Amino acid sequence: MDDVLLDVQDLKTYLPLEEGLLKAVDGISFTIRRGETIGLVGESGCGKSMAVRSIMRLAPNFANISGRVIYHPQEGDPVDIVQLDAHGERIRDIRGGEIAMIFQEPMTSFSPLHTIGNQITEAIRVHRTQDRKQAHKIAIDLLGRVGMSNPSQRMSEHPHQLSGGMRQRAMIAMALSCEPSLLIADEPTTALDVTVQAQVLQLMRDLQDEFGMSILYITHDLGVIARMVQHVAVMYLGKIVEFTDVDSLFYQAKHPYTSALIKSIPKIGKKSRRRLESIQGAVPVPINRPPGCGFFPRCSVAIPGLCDRVDPPLVQVAPRHAAACYVYPEVAEAANVSELEGQGDGTR
Repeated sequence: MDDVLLDVQDLKTYLPLEEGLLKAVDGISFTIRRGETIGLVGESGCGKSMAVRSIMRLAPNFANISGRVIYHPQEGDPVDIVQLDAHGERIRDIRGGEIAMIFQEPMTSFSPLHTIGNQITEAIRVHRTQDRKQAHKIAIDLLGRVGMSNPSQRMSEHPHQLSGGMRQRAMIAMALSCEPSLLIADEPTTALDVTVQAQVLQLMRDLQDEFGMSILYITHDLGVIARMVQHVAVMYLGKIVEFTDVDSLFYQAKHPYTSALIKSIPKIGKKSRRRLESIQGAVPVPINRPPGCGFFPRCSVAIPGLCDRVDPPLVQVAPRHAAACYVYPEVAEAANVSELEGQGDGTR
C-alpha cells in the first residue's frame, strides 16, 4: 500500500429530487497509485463527472455522499475526504494544492474579470508562497512550460483573448502551479479540434513525466483512453462494470457494454460500406432505478429472469480483469444467485 495515492471504496452519491432518488454514483471502488494514469470511461450520463466531483467535494450541497475516499499524502496520515467539511480548510488545502482538476471548458473555470496571470498567481500564493514576485515568476515559467508563446505577455491577457487551445494550456498551468500529486482531467480535450487535442494530450504526458504525478482521466473517447492511460474503469449508470489494463480492455473486453463501445469506434482504412455499429437505446436516467443490471434493456446477451432481477457485482473473471456480468460463473457465484439461473431462457 506504500504506493497508493487515492483509494476509493464504495463511493455513492445520491441526489434526492422531486421525481425520486437519483443515484448518480452507486457504489464504485478503485485505486490510483503514485505515477499511474487511470481512465474513467463511459457514455454521457454514466456518472463519470459526478464521481470525480464527489471525490473533490464539489458535488451539489444537497447530495448525499457516502463511502470512503482515502487520500495518502506524501507527508502525514491518510485522510478520508468524504468525512471532511466540504467548505473547510483541510479540503481547500487538498483541492488545488494536492489534487488539482482541469475541466472540459476553461471559460467556465476562469474568471472573465481577471487576467490569466492574476488567477494563476493567486492560486500559487494560496498554496505555495505568499511572495507576490516569486509567484509571478513561477506563473510565467509555467505558462512557458505548457507551450504558451510570449508567456510574459499572456500574463496580462484575459481568458476571452486566448484561443480554446491556449485557454486549455493556461488551465493546465494553473492546475500544475501547486505541483499536485494527482491531476483529475474531466474531458479536457473534447472542445478542441483534432490537432490541438493531440498537442494537449502530448503536453499532459510530458508534464506527468516531469512532475511524477498521477492522472485520473475522464472521457467518453476511447481513442484518448488508448493513448493516455494504463488502467481503465468502465462506468455505466453510476457503477463500474469493468476494470482492467488498457490492452486487455481493447483486445479482451469482458462486459457487453465495453464490447459495444469498442465496436462503435470507426475503423481507419476499412473499405467496407457497412454502417457504423451503435448501441441501441440510451443511458437511462438513474432515478428510482429498478433492480437488476442497468445495461439489461440494451444488452444482446442478457439473461431474462436473472439480469433484470439482481444487479451483478464487479468480480475478477480473469487475471487482473474484473467485470460485472452474469455471463461469467464467478459473478453469479459471488452474487449467490444460482437458484435464479434456470428461470431465464438461457440466451447468450
